[in-house]
Amino acid sequence: MWLVMSTAVAVSGGGQQAPSPTLIIVLTLMHLFYCQHASAKRLGGNDVFSCNEVVEAWPGEEAGEWLAMNGSLVSPNFPKPYPARLQCRVHLKAPHGYRVQLLFTHFLLFHPLNLSNRNCDAMDSVTITDDSQHKLGTFCGPGLPSPIMSSGPHLTLVFRSYTSGPNVTGYRAVYTFLKNFGMKTGRQLDSQPCVFEYNSTCYPRGEFHSPNPGGTILYWPSTSCVLSLCCTRGTYPRNTVCHYIFRGCNHQKVKVMFKYFDVEGVAPCTAESGSDYVEFSNLPTQDILPRRCGRFAPKVVESDGPFFRVTFHSNHKFDGMGFAATFHFLSMDDNPSIIQTPSLTTAGAVSRTTHVMCPHPQMKSAFHDG
Repeated sequence: MWLVMSTAVAVSGGGQQAPSPTLIIVLTLMHLFYCQHASAKRLGGNDVFSCNEVVEAWPGEEAGEWLAMNGSLVSPNFPKPYPARLQCRVHLKAPHGYRVQLLFTHFLLFHPLNLSNRNCDAMDSVTITDDSQHKLGTFCGPGLPSPIMSSGPHLTLVFRSYTSGPNVTGYRAVYTFLKNFGMKTGRQLDSQPCVFEYNSTCYPRGEFHSPNPGGTILYWPSTSCVLSLCCTRGTYPRNTVCHYIFRGCNHQKVKVMFKYFDVEGVAPCTAESGSDYVEFSNLPTQDILPRRCGRFAPKVVESDGPFFRVTFHSNHKFDGMGFAATFHFLSMDDNPSIIQTPSLTTAGAVSRTTHVMCPHPQMKSAFHDG
C-alpha cells in the first residue's frame, strides 16, 4: 500500500463551493505527469509489497493541535495496474473524539463482467470496517464508492486482488480526520459530539444534513488522466446521534423542508424493528412528534414556537444516504404550523417569506457547551 500525505483534493460537506478552475488545472497537470512517469515498483521474487500500514495523526507543539490530519491512500503501482494475489491493509487512527472520513477519487478493479459491486467476495475488492469490526462495505469493479465515515476514531481498509489486467488501475482515496461530521453549517457545541445550533440572528435560513453528507470531489475517470468534477452523496455513520437545535426570537418559528430522505428502518421506527430514525420536538427535553424512517418523510415541518429540535439516530446494523433539508425562520403571523402527511421526499422551493430580524435572544442552550 502506498501512502501519500497531502492536502485532500476532495471537498466534502453540503453547500460548499466547487474547487476553483486554477486548482483543477494544477491538479490535472500534476496527475498527467504522474500518469506519464509512474512505474511499477516491485520488490522482486514473489512480488511482495509492503501492504500493512498504520496511519495516525500526531500531536503538534501547541495543546490541542494535531498534525497529519489528512492524506491519500493508493493501491500498489497506482495509476499503473496492480499485481495479482495481493492483500493490503491500512488502519486509520484518528485522535480521540474525531471521525475518519474516506472519499474515493478513483476506483477501477478487475471484474470479469465489468460490473460494479456485484459478487465482490470472490473478486478483487476493497473492504471497509470500523472500530467494532462491523463491515461498512465491500466494493469491486468500476465506479466510485460513496463517501464513508467511521462510527469512532478508527477505520480499516483491506484491498484484495486475485487477478489483474492491463487496464485495472486500482484506487485512490482521500482520508480526513474530522470532528464536525462533515457539517458546514450551524454552531457545533462542545458538550456533546454531534450537536449543532442554528440561531435565527446568525442563521436566518440555510441547509442541514445527516452526518457525512458527501459533496463535490475532484476525481480521475477510469479510462482517462483528465481531472473531472463529481458530486457524491455519502452514507451516514453507524452508532451516531446528532441533534440540530433551532432557536428563534419569541415571535418566530422555523420551517423545515426535506430535499431527500433515506433513513434505514420501517415504521413506526422503534428499537424493536432495529430502525434508524429522525424525530422532532417543540420542547428541549421531550420528543413529542412521531419518528420518521425509511424513504418517506414529512415534506414540510413547522415548529409551534421559537424552539425546535431535529434528532438523527443510527444504530450498528445498517446505513443509508440520510437526509438533507432546508430551513428558514419566519414570523408567527405567517401560515399556521402544520405537519404535512408523509410523502415521497421531493421538496419544493423554499418559501420566500420575509424574515423578521431581531436582537440576539439571551437563551440558555438545552445542550450546554461549557
